[in-house]
Amino acid sequence: MKRALAGLWVAACGICVAAPVLAQAPPPVVIPYGEEPSISVQASAKTGERVYLVQPGDSLWTIAEDLYDEPWYWPSLWSYNPQITNPHQIYPGDRIYLSRRSAPLVKKKAITFASSRYETKKRTPVVLARRVGYISSRDYRESGKITHSREERGMLGTLDEVYARFRNPRCKEVADRKRKADEAKEKRKSAELFLGPCIRDKDRFVIYRVDREVRHPITNKMLGYRVQFLGEGQAINTTRDLVGMVVTKAFRELQRGDLVTNVFEPLSIVRPKKNGEEIIGTVIDFHHETIAAGQHHYVYLDKGAADGVQRGNRFQLVYRGDGLTGLIGEDPRDFPDEEVGIAMVVEAYDRHSLAVLTHTVREIERGMAAIMAKDF
Repeated sequence: MKRALAGLWVAACGICVAAPVLAQAPPPVVIPYGEEPSISVQASAKTGERVYLVQPGDSLWTIAEDLYDEPWYWPSLWSYNPQITNPHQIYPGDRIYLSRRSAPLVKKKAITFASSRYETKKRTPVVLARRVGYISSRDYRESGKITHSREERGMLGTLDEVYARFRNPRCKEVADRKRKADEAKEKRKSAELFLGPCIRDKDRFVIYRVDREVRHPITNKMLGYRVQFLGEGQAINTTRDLVGMVVTKAFRELQRGDLVTNVFEPLSIVRPKKNGEEIIGTVIDFHHETIAAGQHHYVYLDKGAADGVQRGNRFQLVYRGDGLTGLIGEDPRDFPDEEVGIAMVVEAYDRHSLAVLTHTVREIERGMAAIMAKDF
């Protein structure tokens, strides 16, 4: 009774000094069945990161509103939890990280410094190269021409029969001449009878049409022709001056005046070949109609089989001068040669080559120097 009166007196006298009250345990918090605290944040035992356990009725919107007083913070909250694929579907018991997770501790450097960002290990790739539309001057001179057709139409296609005129002799004719010369013991004359390919029945050919000439950018010397490959044909009658042919494949419409050359494989695997000597050349042209070339483009170089270039040899393309203005008003001898690309030779013609760019660090331009370094 005295203890109760003392408590009432202390409550009534707001400005009085309360007498000592005996310590009493706080009443227990009773949580109704089915309800839990609305916020339960704990720290991860491993990393110390703050983690929130999702409660019934929670959403990222309500969690952001309760914890940060800003519901529009929920996209950032979602970005901290990539395990949540749908921000509108979270479930009780899910763990929500309240800050960006720390990266795992690793013992390697995050950044590796090099002497130059252009220095890379010279790779030796194996390339599946395609035979792009190009004919050398020699192949052009030895090409035949479709002059007539058996069908009554101007546009021709697969399985149509055509007549082509060749400057090359028939193989049977060449063999007969050589045999007669050998019988007469005129070997020197026999060797001078004919140099070049001959034509026989069942020979296969590629049909093409010229697009434009390919010339050296410095000397303006004509090197070959960029062409369109139109289809394939096969000789079926070589007994007359006009060779009878059947069109076995037509990639587009053919017509009189289209040219015919030796068949070749459209795709081939090219493996790197060690350079036997040093050769210095120039990028003379691109296969594609562009002012600059990049990786996987085809380019033409002014060095070929007669210079010692072989299929699979690699040229280092070099640039000299300021990266923006080039050599305008500058002495080229003041600048070093910087490697900007590697070109692998796909086909070596007499005096020039077709190559594919296997690696570049900047755009490749016509006239750039190409160096086939020995033992590369």
